[in-house]
Amino acid sequence: MKEFVEVDFENATEESFGNAVGMLGDFNSGETLARDGSTVLHHFTELGQEWQVLPSEHMLFHDVAEPQFPKKCTEPENPRGARRRRLAEATIGEEEAEAACESLKDALDRKDCVYDILATQDLDMVGAY
Repeated sequence: MKEFVEVDFENATEESFGNAVGMLGDFNSGETLARDGSTVLHHFTELGQEWQVLPSEHMLFHDVAEPQFPKKCTEPENPRGARRRRLAEATIGEEEAEAACESLKDALDRKDCVYDILATQDLDMVGAY
């Protein structure tokens, strides 16, 4: 089961989203911000921990699942980190992932696509882009 979420606003305008706040960051600058609205967070792991749903907030999902605050969110595995130690288990390498994602026009989408394929070992992840 693929458990990725992507939020993509097409034709977003400052009129509609210029004052938006939250984990998507600042509309005008693109900076990802902490809950205080001013601290810039540069690492997505740090951003995820910062925006973990708190007990005082409305329930976001239909089901309550672990981890729940105060337990930290489960961090994704870095495909270029510990996974390298299990290369014998990997069936998809970096070259194959890059080839699968090469048709994507946006460089950041290509990078994310390669990461997702390496992390999941699933070439179908290119379909998420």
